[in-house]
Amino acid sequence: MPGRNGRYRRKGVLDMKQTILYIFICVVALTSCKSKQTLELSTPINIEHKYVPEHSPNVFLVMYNAEIGKDPLLKAIKEYGCDIIYDYGIINGLALKKPESKTLEETMAYFKKVKGVTHVEYDNIIRLTDPVKPRLEIQ
Repeated sequence: MPGRNGRYRRKGVLDMKQTILYIFICVVALTSCKSKQTLELSTPINIEHKYVPEHSPNVFLVMYNAEIGKDPLLKAIKEYGCDIIYDYGIINGLALKKPESKTLEETMAYFKKVKGVTHVEYDNIIRLTDPVKPRLEIQ
């Protein structure tokens, strides 16, 4: 059918717009009628993960005073029968392996008494899968 200006009017265009508008109104009406649901939160799971540092059973760290030097420490290492695993030159420290005949604790106690030694500590093992916690939570 010719419309104004002699053009043919597309019959389906207006019907399609009306159909889309009708569907939109129905969807909005149906979703707004949905009853409100309340969500109940489950009780939180309280898992206490205490950080217990793991340390090497044979290796420990010794820090020494740079002014005194490491000569007294090297002498004590040779006398006691320890092996040097690593020399941390920049921080004045050594990683030592205890002798097989001694325990780690008695070896560490011996090196605390050596002249020039400022600190003796365990060689802690930190795994990449360990949870990271701020220092305040660890204490």
